[in-house]
Amino acid sequence: MKWSSRHYLIAFNMVSGIGGRRLMAIKNHFGSLERAWHASKGALMEVEGVGPTIADRFCALRPNLSPQAEEAWARGLGAQILTLNDPGYPAYLRRLVVPPPVLYVLGTLPETPGVAVVGTRKPSRVGIAQAKQFSAYLVSKGLPVISGLARGIDYFAHEQVVKMNGQAVAVLGSNLGNLYPSEHRMLAKQIAERGAVITEFSSHCSTVPGNFPRRNRIIAGCSRGVLVVQAGAKSGAIHTADWALDLGIDVWAIPGEISDPLRHGTHRLIKQGAALVSDPADLLACGADAPLQEGSATQPSLEDLLEAGLHANEIAAALERPIQDILAEISLFQLQRGSEI
Repeated sequence: MKWSSRHYLIAFNMVSGIGGRRLMAIKNHFGSLERAWHASKGALMEVEGVGPTIADRFCALRPNLSPQAEEAWARGLGAQILTLNDPGYPAYLRRLVVPPPVLYVLGTLPETPGVAVVGTRKPSRVGIAQAKQFSAYLVSKGLPVISGLARGIDYFAHEQVVKMNGQAVAVLGSNLGNLYPSEHRMLAKQIAERGAVITEFSSHCSTVPGNFPRRNRIIAGCSRGVLVVQAGAKSGAIHTADWALDLGIDVWAIPGEISDPLRHGTHRLIKQGAALVSDPADLLACGADAPLQEGSATQPSLEDLLEAGLHANEIAAALERPIQDILAEISLFQLQRGSEI
C-alpha cells in the first residue's frame, strides 16, 4: 500500500528523538519525507541535528513501523490521529514555531483556543481553592480550560471543569495508552466526554522527563492566555508561561505571601510583566476582555459557583445578575443546606 504524506508524518513521529524540529530539518534536506524514509544512515547523518544515535535508531526501527497499525491502535483507544497535513488540524496550534507534526486526540478539540490554568504539583490549600475558583469562572464564561493533567493545580483545575460540565483540554506528557499519572485515568475519561485529551507522543514513546517541556508548549499553543496559579521558581508552569510569551499571548499570575516558596515563580512572572490577578474577573480586564467574552457558555448554577469558592460579587458577575438577588439566594441555599445536615 502506497503511503500518503500523513502516513510518513505518523511513521517518523514514532521514532524517539525525531520531533517537530528534526522532522522539519529532515524534510527540508531531502525535499520530501518519502525520500527521507528510504535514505541511508549516511545520508540521514548529513541532516543537521541527526547524529549517529538517531540515525541508527531510525534504521533499526524502520522495517517494523506501520502508520496504519498506529492508526488502528489509536482507534482502539477511541482516539484519532491528526497531522499537520490534515484539514482538521487545529489552526491555533499552527501558531507555534514548531507545531506538533502529529496529534493524538481522544474526544473533541475546541474550535477556538481556551485559557490555560497551570501551577505546582504540590499546591497549598489556598492554591487549590484558587485553581477551582478561577476555573469555575472560566467555565461560567463558556471558555475551554487547558492544563496538563499533572498532579496538583492541573488536576484541581480539570476536576472543577468536569464537575461543572465545562470543556477541558488535557495535554499529556505520555502516550494515550500509558497515561501519566495513571491515577488520573478516570478524570481523563471524563474530560474526553466533553473536551479532549491530547498528546504528540506515539505508542512507541516512553514517558520521560524530556516529554514535559514539549507538552508545555502545546498547552500554550491551545490557549489565548495562561494563568499561573501557584508556582515555585523552577516549576514547569513557568516554562508554559515562557511559551505563551513567545506566542505573544497574555500571561496572568496570582500573587501570594512573599516568603512562600510556592509563589516565587508567580512573583517573578509579575516582575517580568505578567498581569497580576487577584479576582477571576481580572482575567477579562487584563487586555483580553474582547476575546475572552466570546463563546457559548454552559451556564453554571449558583450552587456550582458557590461550592467552587467564588464570592457573591464574583457569582453575580459570572451569572450577570444583581448582587441583591445573589445574596438572597445564597442565604436561602445556606438555610436549606443547614436543614439537611
